[in-house]
Amino acid sequence: MIELWQALKNHSQQQYYPFHMPGHKAGRLGAFTEIFSQDITEIMNFDNLHKPEGILLQSQKRCAELFGAEESFFLVNGATSGILAAILSVCSIEDEIVVARNCHKSVYSALILSGAKPIYVLPESIENADFLGSVTLEQVQKTITKNTKAVIITSPTYEGITSNILEISDFLHKKDILLIVDEAHGSHMKFHDFFPKTALQQNADIVIQSLHKTLPCPTQTAVIHIQGNRVNKNRLKQCLSMVQTSSPSYLFLSAIDFCCHWLENEAQYAFEHYVQNIKWFHEQSKHWKHIVLLNEAGYCRDKSKLILQLPQRQMTGIELNDILIKRYHLILEMGYLHYAIAMTSPADTKQGFDMLLKAITQIDAEICDVCNVTPLPKIQNTLPIVKYCPRDAFFAEKKQIPFSQCQGQICGEFIIPYPPGIPLLAPGEVITKQIMKQIVILKKANISLVGCHNNTLNTIEVIS
Repeated sequence: MIELWQALKNHSQQQYYPFHMPGHKAGRLGAFTEIFSQDITEIMNFDNLHKPEGILLQSQKRCAELFGAEESFFLVNGATSGILAAILSVCSIEDEIVVARNCHKSVYSALILSGAKPIYVLPESIENADFLGSVTLEQVQKTITKNTKAVIITSPTYEGITSNILEISDFLHKKDILLIVDEAHGSHMKFHDFFPKTALQQNADIVIQSLHKTLPCPTQTAVIHIQGNRVNKNRLKQCLSMVQTSSPSYLFLSAIDFCCHWLENEAQYAFEHYVQNIKWFHEQSKHWKHIVLLNEAGYCRDKSKLILQLPQRQMTGIELNDILIKRYHLILEMGYLHYAIAMTSPADTKQGFDMLLKAITQIDAEICDVCNVTPLPKIQNTLPIVKYCPRDAFFAEKKQIPFSQCQGQICGEFIIPYPPGIPLLAPGEVITKQIMKQIVILKKANISLVGCHNNTLNTIEVIS
């Protein structure tokens, strides 16, 4: 059967006049004409994402075979919609779910929508780093109870740290507990053995991937994969229809389809060169004196994420990113307190790696050995004190009070450093003195904090 992206191209060349949505009428007003010519709705022969029976069903089957899933479903509302649907398909009000504390904010949205009760597990700390690492089997064993319905883990993390999904899934499955893995940052990993094994290869039940993060696919495109008999497929499909638009973009759908075509037919050469470039960059970074490329042994990591650490704290990751933008025309994925992230993909060229290496090498040479700047303290990661489940806290009566009076109060809103989008505080959690200190540190470093009503955080919404 013809692939979706080819069918759309053929359809646009037929020059049908569209008396159907969307309103740009195949780009007839002149803007984005070439792109819009393939932007259609659910017309004859182009199937329906919410009830796929033809060309979309075949596309999703090819995707599942490619990634090693039993079934795969295209997501046009990002990995967020996959996470929402996954948790809603498993958990109802008061159901218990174990949640890694470094999960994305969409997990917390799913907790509010489902009414599930989270039991948090704090991933291991990475020595000399400002971020969390993997979730261990021992942590999961200590956290689950006889009432646990599911466990959700982020692997790889934003920084590329992966957990041992195989041993965790084997343990959970013996207890008939479902494992959901947010693999948003790992959709590329199956396609070269240089990268860690995927969650599907390690028997996870539900896996969500953001194709757009590390593969040649547009922003917002993602997939959700399932395998095994623990997944309620019909309920998951219902939940996907609830959280995804009823007017899915065929540009997004065809982009996912083409990405799968590329991975199956053309990607091997690109991945070989990609891995060579990553290895070369890691080797060359050993000559730096002040900036350190994360490359420690002792844990499994996706090395496509270039973690630029600043252990001597002569500058912040935000300042490093600013220098790269203004002086070198390079933009990193994220600058944080004491590190920055350069995200790479198979689309990166040797020239691109060269440009980044030369820029970082020059900046590193200009950093003074003696630090005359008062460094920002490190963020201390701890488990929250939870007084209300997220759903109850979200719907509770609230009030705004000055930040200075917040200690001991129960937070009524999210406070989320973004990126990466991992909540510092969620509704229903106690605002401790330590958390208040961390908020001050983040504000001083000009880290964007989202989810709160007052962007300055001079006031915080608390439960009355």
